[in-house]
Amino acid sequence: MERKRFRRLAERYWQNVPARFREGATLLVHEEAEPDPEDPEVFLLGVCEPAFPELGETRQSLVHLWYGSFVAMADAAVDFDWEGELEETILHELTHHWEHRAGLDGLDRFDAAQILNFRRRRGFEVPAWFWRDGHPVGDGRWEIDGDLFVVVDGEPPWTVAVPASRAPVVCSPDPETGLAVVPEMGLPFDGVPGDLVVARVKPATFWQRIFKRNRR
Repeated sequence: MERKRFRRLAERYWQNVPARFREGATLLVHEEAEPDPEDPEVFLLGVCEPAFPELGETRQSLVHLWYGSFVAMADAAVDFDWEGELEETILHELTHHWEHRAGLDGLDRFDAAQILNFRRRRGFEVPAWFWRDGHPVGDGRWEIDGDLFVVVDGEPPWTVAVPASRAPVVCSPDPETGLAVVPEMGLPFDGVPGDLVVARVKPATFWQRIFKRNRR
């Protein structure tokens, strides 16, 4: 998509959002790409730079879009939905704007979990239990971009029921990471099933054991 058309579409989608949801925010479209500061192979499509009225700031929140990042993502994708990704990014960043005003951080934590999961896929070490900031999809289950994270109890091998299989999946953890990763046994995302990632439940702490004992 050419830069001029990208800008026109961005402005159209922005104006299509009811004015009350754009209140206090301004859209800025940049020509360049914006790599993630901690991972230059990840490109940021958009970012909300919030204002702090409680600190006396009078400026508006700034919703940034980077055309160059969309180009980089389109070059790396088999079938990139320019219009869908652009509209979704605008709505996503406006949600950040309103969450910030409400003093919430759920979307910030989910975005961070997405980046950590991307690094996991590429073989980098990531913090334990980061996926709990993903979307809950059941008891002990979370989803991030199609990857299904399941927490189990007991010794491996583990038997896990998953939506992508009629029969339960039997898996064992990697000795280094402690995770069992089964490709293409997660949930559909952009038409492709994600990973099934299985982890053993955290052992109870001393105080948790005491609390449970007292409840009995």
